[in-house]
Amino acid sequence: MKHDVICIGDATEDVFVQPDLAVKSDRSFASGKGICFEFGEKIPLNSVEYEVGGSACNVAVGLARQGFKTSIATVLGDDTPRDRVLERLESENVDQNSLIISKKVQTSFSVIFSIDGERTIFVYHGLKDYSELKIKKNVKSKWLFLTSLGENTDEIEKRIVAEVAENNSFFAWNPGSLQIMQGASHYQHLLKNTSVLFLNREEAIKFTNSSLATKSEEAMKRLCHLGAKIVVVTNAKKGAKAYDGKEFYEVAADQRTTRTDATGAGDAFASGFLGRLINENMKEKIDPDLIREALHWGIKNSNSVIQSVGAQKGLLSIENIQ
Repeated sequence: MKHDVICIGDATEDVFVQPDLAVKSDRSFASGKGICFEFGEKIPLNSVEYEVGGSACNVAVGLARQGFKTSIATVLGDDTPRDRVLERLESENVDQNSLIISKKVQTSFSVIFSIDGERTIFVYHGLKDYSELKIKKNVKSKWLFLTSLGENTDEIEKRIVAEVAENNSFFAWNPGSLQIMQGASHYQHLLKNTSVLFLNREEAIKFTNSSLATKSEEAMKRLCHLGAKIVVVTNAKKGAKAYDGKEFYEVAADQRTTRTDATGAGDAFASGFLGRLINENMKEKIDPDLIREALHWGIKNSNSVIQSVGAQKGLLSIENIQ
């Protein structure tokens, strides 16, 4: 079975709440802001919304909405949140041949509380052993997209490297917190096969074990040196940059966009960027004009998503992006 892309990672149920809490300035937090409440306090919620998320699911839905043949490799529990995820994948025409339902796990979920357009996320990963995550042998794809994973990922990493070598597949990667913590040098086998690496500014600096004063451009150069063909770094309201080993490319965010909820902005950017590359049906080299256009597609998709609550409501079709 041939697909345009298979997305590998988590699918979750997301619960969005808006608590009646105030943001306070506090230099003891890295962001300079914090939210505090008293133990035992009952905190009223202004609203509650149930959505579907998880990076692999978000990108799979985003690319399917652009009209691509999309599949997902993930593990869900035999529980109620699973039904929400399956219903979403079915409605968005995402192939489920590599989706595994296991009675040994609970479907992952997140509780996200949003205040003043910013969000804090409590995450529960139901899958503890990622060796259970597999791509079915009969599922072939032009592109592989890997997102954050937990422990025991050796087998899925070997399968990705083999797919790239045997089928000339392209590989895009958005490392998660565990991979960021272990560092780029630990993943040279993946980076050498990476066509596009997606990170935000802070992740790029941490992934390269750089000091906080390091400029994102320097981190991008290091990651290209380790093997990534194109490194893309997003920087929230400042937009995004890309580096292909020779030249830097940059696109600004649209400052006119009303920011309702930032959840899924990075996944929306990734699906927009990849959508432009997949739409080109490229062979080997990614030319500069295509990179610039892909950055614009990513920004447009991301700007649309942050105007709604949830990671998938605002994902655009190709027609709407164009």
